[in-house]
Amino acid sequence: MSGSRPTCIRPRSEQIGLRNILAALILAGLLTACVGPLALIPWTPLLSAALSSRAGDTETQKAINEYQQRGDWAGLAGFAGQYLQVDSRDPDWWIVMGYARLQQGNHASAIEALTRATQLNPEDIDAWNLMAEAQRLSGQSGVASRTLLRAMSIDSSSPVSPYLLGEIYRGSSDFDGAISVYRRSLHLEPDYSPAWYGLGLTFISLGRRDELTEVIDVLRKIEPQLAKELEELGRALPKR
Repeated sequence: MSGSRPTCIRPRSEQIGLRNILAALILAGLLTACVGPLALIPWTPLLSAALSSRAGDTETQKAINEYQQRGDWAGLAGFAGQYLQVDSRDPDWWIVMGYARLQQGNHASAIEALTRATQLNPEDIDAWNLMAEAQRLSGQSGVASRTLLRAMSIDSSSPVSPYLLGEIYRGSSDFDGAISVYRRSLHLEPDYSPAWYGLGLTFISLGRRDELTEVIDVLRKIEPQLAKELEELGRALPKR
């Protein structure tokens, strides 16, 4: 992982498509830090590229993919730890470690690892976003908000940062704020299904059926399973 960025990172357009394929499968589990084994390989809605792209050789990439497919987060953390014993100044392995700890629900360890990653590579947007999610899940919403605002100042092109900020605002019932940042995320990436889903949940909380219907119509085209979930959740809303 030391040296130049691995050439296996795909173009952003490919990342977007693959990431959205997996969003419905892992969104709920990821945001509660309880993802199980995945049927497909490892794009997630919170990473700009596959986690394995941080490895510098094919065998290591394969090993990371296998840990993710099995949902063996303790094994992945141990795997990252072996590399960090050799080179503790490699930010990529700190991100792998932080990601694994986040999936385990070990938020304190995730924050510690991801803080190291941001110190070693302050420009890595994935490290900031994952750290903010670990902070949010550990009950530190205010700290997570500040982390995300900093992330957005570092990379204003990432749809993930405003999406995560929307999750924080929605969780604190700041629905106007949530709508604003979800829409910012969708301005950056119109097919980013997690932001559409969060927007739909916000409209359910506000009882805004017409706008919920618009969101569901979009999700039917890009993520039918999420559209179906919103339809079920929105059934209790009064009809006009």
